[in-house]
This record gives sequence, structure tokens and C-alpha cells, in this order.
Amino acid sequence: MRALTLLALLLPVVPALGQTAPAPAPGRYALTQAECRSGEIFLTLAKDRLDLPVLSCTGLAFTPEASGGGDRERWSVSAKACTAEGEEKPAPKRFRLEARGTALRILWADGTNSAWMARCGR
Repeated sequence: MRALTLLALLLPVVPALGQTAPAPAPGRYALTQAECRSGEIFLTLAKDRLDLPVLSCTGLAFTPEASGGGDRERWSVSAKACTAEGEEKPAPKRFRLEARGTALRILWADGTNSAWMARCGR
């Protein structure tokens, strides 16, 4: 009986098998809210796609990382196929995304980071 009680207490904290990891909020992002209003969108993020002015990636898989501290969340992202401007063949790519509230930025594998981008319409 004690084992059943212990199991019942632990179940809420054990993640469901096969449950997908939460991903960053999909949507359109711009460098500022003013650019959101004027339609100058810099990044579009969908469930399995990311589009920037010079790079498009499909087949995204998000893996949560340890928190960036405070209200920040981070994900490792692997893309099955990315095509950069001027390239003909898509290639896999890895990068990280960091969210702070409704803002998002890209942490590239070479150590550079994008500017924080505001989520439009939120």
C-alpha cells in the first residue's frame, strides 16, 4: 500500500512518456514593436520552420536547456535542412533560441547572437 501511495505522489512530477518538449512561441518577430506595426518582420517561427531574410530552415526539433536565469528560457534547435541566400543545397544546422518574456533571440553556433526580437501581435 505504501508503494502505491508513493507512486501516486510521484506521478505528477514524472513527465509523460513520449511527451514533446515545449517549444518557443511561434509567430512573427521584429526588432521593435514599431517595426511589427509597420510590417518589417525579421523572423517568422512556425512549429517546424524558421524564416529569416537570408536563411530558411525546416524540420526543426527543439530541446529545452537549463534556464538562462530569471525569466529566460533556452532551446537547442536542430534543423534538418537550412538554405542560406546564395546556397543551392540545403544542409542541417544547429543553433539555440533564447526567450525572455515575449522576446526571442538566436544564439548561433559560432558564438554570435542576434539582437532581441519582439513578438508581433502580443
